[in-house]
Amino acid sequence: MLTILTQHYGIDILAMLLTFWGIYWIGDKRRNGFALTFLGNCFWIIFAIMTQGIALLFTNIVIAMLNLRGYLKWEKNLVR
Repeated sequence: MLTILTQHYGIDILAMLLTFWGIYWIGDKRRNGFALTFLGNCFWIIFAIMTQGIALLFTNIVIAMLNLRGYLKWEKNLVR
């Protein structure tokens, strides 16, 4: 069981946790949720390169760009 969790040095688990945490913050209308999800996407990109997952790589590059766009377009009156 431990080898399954550490097979990719925990990068996939860290990516998952950062993504969930970021989405939770976006749901709470916190702008930093986009940044946290972007960081999660960066780890997903690393994971995709390690596993040679082309679809995963492409998907997370696009989602990372969308998170960056969301962060930059966030209206100041929504920030807590």
